[in-house]
Amino acid sequence: MNVKKIVAVAVIVMGVLVAGIFFSGNEGNGSPVVTEVSEVSTSNKAPDFTLSDMHGNEVSLSDFKGNIVIINFWATWCGPCRFEIPDLIDLQEKYNGDLVVLGVSLDYDGPSVVPQFAERLGISYPVLYGNGQVAHRYGGVTGIPTTFVIDRDLNVYKRYIGYRPQTVFEKDIQDLI
Repeated sequence: MNVKKIVAVAVIVMGVLVAGIFFSGNEGNGSPVVTEVSEVSTSNKAPDFTLSDMHGNEVSLSDFKGNIVIINFWATWCGPCRFEIPDLIDLQEKYNGDLVVLGVSLDYDGPSVVPQFAERLGISYPVLYGNGQVAHRYGGVTGIPTTFVIDRDLNVYKRYIGYRPQTVFEKDIQDLI
């Protein structure tokens, strides 16, 4: 008899957890939750960084002032990140000249896994090796993918936690062009 109660409670708890995971990241109307800019810093200025890319070059956010920038924190083992990458490739190609996508890999063994992964997926935008410091400066990246849309003056326009379809980013780009 006690075993049935324990199983029933466990099933209810699991249901609540699954529902919480499923519905987190979306408001009731289905629109994405956007974290307020103030969580990134006291101003809306995107924190500058300098990170190495897959070819050993140093890349800074400030190099892209004058462009709209999408900073996408991701990892090779992240399923939702894999779904987002083709959309980011399409956006980079469609808005070439206005938009720069920067993929910031948070893989622990980045240099040993990222180049092969990027080649296999055909990533055409710069892929940088991230670290805990840059993730912390962007408000503590607590889940991936986490994506920041940065305006031409390097201000954070929006922050998205979790997968978002291409149309979400396209709307932001159109707002900033």
